[in-house]
Amino acid sequence: MSINKYSTGPVENAVGNVGAPGESRTFFVKALNNGHKAARVKILLYRLNGSKVLVETRTFTLPAQSSNFRALNVANLLQFEVQIKTDSPRVLVSGWGKNAKGRLVAAHRFVQEELIKIKKKRRHHLGA
Repeated sequence: MSINKYSTGPVENAVGNVGAPGESRTFFVKALNNGHKAARVKILLYRLNGSKVLVETRTFTLPAQSSNFRALNVANLLQFEVQIKTDSPRVLVSGWGKNAKGRLVAAHRFVQEELIKIKKKRRHHLGA
């Protein structure tokens, strides 16, 4: 089974004063399954304030020919990364930050083409 893994990369969410809630209060991950079989989607939210720490994990099954989303609370994260994993190449994903009024935050919008595709790690050998 092939796993597709995407990342937002590091996202700056700080606004003005340190300790103030971030510009995006929630981050929506949307997934669309264009396949003919159910697919699994796993979302990982990391805090990046200093050390990278896993804050939340969400997993769900997406029926064939359907879409769904999950909302993550990022209000208190000054810096974060969201990773999205799926077991089907037919699943399209995107991410959307929303502010306290529920409006989209343009700087925190990631369509699939803008997400970083994380490739399988390869071992490198240093020659003598």
